[in-house]
Amino acid sequence: MTDLDATAPPYAPFGLDTDPACSGLVPSTVETELGPVRVHQSATRSGSTATLLLHGAAGSWTTWTPLLAAARAAGEPLTDVVTIDLPGWGDSPGPRIRSRLTLDSLADVVWRIVTLLGYSRADIIGHSLGAFIALHLAATRPAQVDAVRLVSATSFSVLASVEHPVRSFGAVPGFTLLLGVFRLLRMGGDRGAGLVRAVRRIGLLRVAVSPLFRHPLRVPRSVVDALADEVRPDSFVRAAEATRAYDPRRRWASIRCPVWAVRGDADSFVPSRDLTGLLRAIPRATLAEIGDCGHFAHVERPRETLEALGLMTWRSSVARNDEAAAR
Repeated sequence: MTDLDATAPPYAPFGLDTDPACSGLVPSTVETELGPVRVHQSATRSGSTATLLLHGAAGSWTTWTPLLAAARAAGEPLTDVVTIDLPGWGDSPGPRIRSRLTLDSLADVVWRIVTLLGYSRADIIGHSLGAFIALHLAATRPAQVDAVRLVSATSFSVLASVEHPVRSFGAVPGFTLLLGVFRLLRMGGDRGAGLVRAVRRIGLLRVAVSPLFRHPLRVPRSVVDALADEVRPDSFVRAAEATRAYDPRRRWASIRCPVWAVRGDADSFVPSRDLTGLLRAIPRATLAEIGDCGHFAHVERPRETLEALGLMTWRSSVARNDEAAAR
């Protein structure tokens, strides 16, 4: 496992950008079995493989804009980008029958969107819950997934916490407490949402989200505001419940594509043993820890995340290989 020194570059250099045009993206809405899903994709298309970005359970497509900005700043912009507001988050309302929000239904909807947009394959970059969905897609559709790149992937400790919250409390106490709070908030309905607004109004929101970041006081205001907007207790709880009885070592053993996985060295939701545990399920995975970083590496350390996920050199080598084949 590579240990990346991230002390020199600036921390959280880009805020979240809600204007898709600034990221070269065009918005659309796709009707699916789980309801209308908001999608943003590259204005121009260059191939048959989508660069599919899947956000976590506290975000939307905008959480990827710092990574996209870092790629542009490095002179290596990501191409054929497809970002999805997963059903129940962002501008995707989710199914009216909430029990339909399962892991398989989420994965099926994601892949249906990819194919409807005209792509036959995908290179998937996922964060947290989105990384878990990415792994499931790679396991269930090995012929269509070219690569999986994981940022703080939901995996062993979170799965144990969902199954046995008391017995596994010490594994990821922050997640276990958050899940308990969200269960209470969703029971409160509008009152739960009102509590979140109150925390935001009195200026405690940055304190509330501090476990997610290495330096919460240095995170751009746009990031904190977006997290407040994306507090979806019901969607969060249902996504957590959808992982019950999932056997990651058995399911992920079928993954054949290259896998890169990173975590921040101060990530309170993904302990280092989860990262190394991926090697037991996916022996050829490439792992990295990003220094001075929390749960949102693609926001806190976007350039380092691009490098750790192989996106600064892997694509260049592919381009060189394509040019050589053309000659």
